[in-house]
Amino acid sequence: MTNGNKTISGTLDIGVEFDGRLHRDFTLRLPTVGDEIDVSEDDSVPESGFRVALFARCLTVLGSIPKEQITYSLLHSELDSGDFGILIRAADDLKKSAKR
Repeated sequence: MTNGNKTISGTLDIGVEFDGRLHRDFTLRLPTVGDEIDVSEDDSVPESGFRVALFARCLTVLGSIPKEQITYSLLHSELDSGDFGILIRAADDLKKSAKR
């Protein structure tokens, strides 16, 4: 994984299927307070899906999927649990590097 100060890039093991293709390369940015508020106020996202919805907002790149198509619903349906773990580790690494 590579990272800047506010983003981190990596590759999912399985990928997210969209438009008949698997999309594996990602770039994730740090969430803002606004992202967290918006997710918590979204009635279509259950409380247990908060982190998935937050990833949907903070993934700036997921293969060649258009940004507006990277949604809670897409990740909920298509993201493998192992790949979810990769995103969690990437988010943790990003937070650590941003603190430096």
